[in-house]
Amino acid sequence: MVISRYLHSRDNRLPTLQSQHLFALTKEVRIEHEGEEYRLRLTRNNRLILTK
Repeated sequence: MVISRYLHSRDNRLPTLQSQHLFALTKEVRIEHEGEEYRLRLTRNNRLILTK
């Protein structure tokens, strides 16, 4: 996975995900966190909205 190479790198940069990779196939992705589902949506104005 793309993020794993950042987590194991020697410099202490934060992992970075490119939005074009997240939204390559759809305008919305689901994120599961501690048993809860969140949705990250890309709007028509190219903004991000996170909802529970």
